[in-house]
Amino acid sequence: MTDEPSKDRRVKVYQLNGEGQWDDNGTGHVTLTAVPEENTFQMEVQCEDSGNVLLEHKVLREIDYARQGETIITWCQTDNPDLALSFQETAGCTDVWNRIVAIIGDNENGGGLRNNQVEPIQLPEPSEEKLEAVLNAITDTPASHREFLVSALLQEDYLKKLLIVFDEVEKAEKKEATMLCFNLFKNIVLLNEISIYEALFSDEIFKSMIAVFDHDPTIKEGNKMQHRNYLAKATFKQVINVKDPTLVKKIHENYRMIYFKDVVLLRFLDDGALNTLGSLIYYNNATIVSHITECPDLVRDLFVKINQAVTSIDRYEKKGGQGKGEDRGPALTDSEAKDPFLFLQELCNIVKQMQVPQRESFYSTLVDADVFEAVEDALWAASPQKYPWVWQASVDVLHNMLIHDSALLRTFLVCRIPSKRSLLTRLVTMVVSQEVTPGLVHQLMEILRMVLDPDAMQPSDKDVFLDHFYAANAAHIEVALVQKAAAGSPSALLPKYNALEMFSMCAKQHGYRAKQYIVGHKILQKAMEIVELGEMQLTLSVIRLIRTCLGAKESASGAKDLAYAKCVEKHRLLDPIIDLFVANGARYNLLNSNVIELVDLIHRENIRELIAYLMEEHKTKFDNISYVDTFRMMAIQHQNNSSQDPMDDAKDDMRKVQSNTTERLDEDCEYTYFEGGDDGEEEEKPPPAMDMDEEDGFMPRKTMEEDEGDGEDDLISSISRRKAGVGGKWGRSKKNALPKKIAVSRKSNSIQSSPGSESPRKKRRVDEMKVS
Repeated sequence: MTDEPSKDRRVKVYQLNGEGQWDDNGTGHVTLTAVPEENTFQMEVQCEDSGNVLLEHKVLREIDYARQGETIITWCQTDNPDLALSFQETAGCTDVWNRIVAIIGDNENGGGLRNNQVEPIQLPEPSEEKLEAVLNAITDTPASHREFLVSALLQEDYLKKLLIVFDEVEKAEKKEATMLCFNLFKNIVLLNEISIYEALFSDEIFKSMIAVFDHDPTIKEGNKMQHRNYLAKATFKQVINVKDPTLVKKIHENYRMIYFKDVVLLRFLDDGALNTLGSLIYYNNATIVSHITECPDLVRDLFVKINQAVTSIDRYEKKGGQGKGEDRGPALTDSEAKDPFLFLQELCNIVKQMQVPQRESFYSTLVDADVFEAVEDALWAASPQKYPWVWQASVDVLHNMLIHDSALLRTFLVCRIPSKRSLLTRLVTMVVSQEVTPGLVHQLMEILRMVLDPDAMQPSDKDVFLDHFYAANAAHIEVALVQKAAAGSPSALLPKYNALEMFSMCAKQHGYRAKQYIVGHKILQKAMEIVELGEMQLTLSVIRLIRTCLGAKESASGAKDLAYAKCVEKHRLLDPIIDLFVANGARYNLLNSNVIELVDLIHRENIRELIAYLMEEHKTKFDNISYVDTFRMMAIQHQNNSSQDPMDDAKDDMRKVQSNTTERLDEDCEYTYFEGGDDGEEEEKPPPAMDMDEEDGFMPRKTMEEDEGDGEDDLISSISRRKAGVGGKWGRSKKNALPKKIAVSRKSNSIQSSPGSESPRKKRRVDEMKVS
């Protein structure tokens, strides 16, 4: 007969290893199975996670069993290692022990049973003369008896008595005794027992206990830390009115444990003690955050104070910054303006270590309390130079919320598109401002990178949000490129560097939108003017921007995008870079590596226009470069390109475009068939493109029926425009997935253009390609 597992019988299985330490073999539940023929029973422990059997043991009279404390049963066998069961509940341990007693009997009846609740450890009475005896008693106690040592330390205010002795020997300036006290309390801490930590970090003991660690014998006398004096100066500010005394107690305990772990005993704590203290801090933090999240009055009180601080800052700045603290509003000091921001920042830094459900609950509470509106108002009201704490706290809050869920902030930014004082505008303008410190700029760049990541956007918001960014905010970045700045002034040149990095990010992420803006606004030409300043970091950033642009692909087809290449070729933008490379010589530095990587990209992608441009203009400069094969391979590629029919690449691109377009349109046809697009609905039109310089090799996106041939353009440009017209986001419109003049044969998967959809010139070019 087998018992059903119960919660009372949840146990950990321990095995004594060769070093005299107990190894944890796992956690499970004990079941007892009767063995009637032998008048005994068998214990079995199954792992609660994997279901594997952790222990199988038959209770026998010849085995020596012992009960230690309220929840532990141990036994030892001659040929096997000692085993122990540590029960979660005392009731479960008592139940199993009583059954063992019933089977075996007690020692007086000849059984192998010892109801051995080990005799309590008697520690010497605390006194100066017995400090060494107490230390030896603690260090000599085996691990199996640690539970009883802990009980002895916690009984009858034993720790307080030890601290009284320390106070006496410290006043008497007895160095040997104070060092004994230090080693004594260090070993007590290293017992790694939660009950000991709770006692040591309590209000009654901590202030006296921390003084013991001022006498660390391993630190020279002149360098000793004055922990006691430092903590005496610490003040606890109550930003919001927390009325729960238990919560206040946990806040105080957390501060003490963090200081103790990171400052006092960092050199002595082993991994086990560090993990235990870390767990205590984590669970206290979880309790604090849960209490604040579940108490709307506390959150409301916090944001009321934040809004009051923003109002006072705004009022102060409108007066020209001439007022004093009392001008910031009734009874609002500098500290009262700063503390709510720092409190919110600390809360968010704590929450990022919590589990996902708790983070979700906390951030939802902040969103309901209009956290983004408060941050937006604060960043517009406060200058980063005058109020760095406002910016640092606000940016930390935004960054933590973005890491958790970027949609929370992006949804707010989309709603704020009509506003001229939106949060997005403020972030963009300040990332290219001289007012912001480099450390803060890095955080702002990271925030904008996550906010502008198209892969993380909701499909319904993507077009609206990105179109708004380029229409209303990209110009702020462009301004930083053309502003005059004195060479050698890092603060003046930092906005230019940030602007270049922002455009590199946009070119990499935003496809045709970034191309429209960069080519149409001559960003590459303006970037090359920065090279003349002679600042190496800016020059490297310009090279990265050009490399990113040249490496861009057509998002629809994956073919090479020649718009950037034509712009670079026409305006000879690589000339200053090649001149710097040649002047740098064979020195292996960042400039050398970046230029070689740029040239290697041009060679690998076989960008014919740029290969021809470089070899015709700079071939003699490359002839003597032999430490890399990049330039030699590009020269060979140039010869191959010259000997090949120029139509070959065009035919390859055409086949790639037709293949990708056919697959995409076939998918769209199936999507339209099942989603039910009506013929009567109008086709969705792309947004109007901005005016472009067609000589730069870039044309706005057109549909195939609008793309008329141009005798002045080469075939590659025509293919590029045709690719842009067929593919793209409008080809996947839910209303009408296919352009009206393109039909797809579902049997042959071929594209059939209706009569009149192509110009005669275009048809003739395609026919010529087929003939060739």
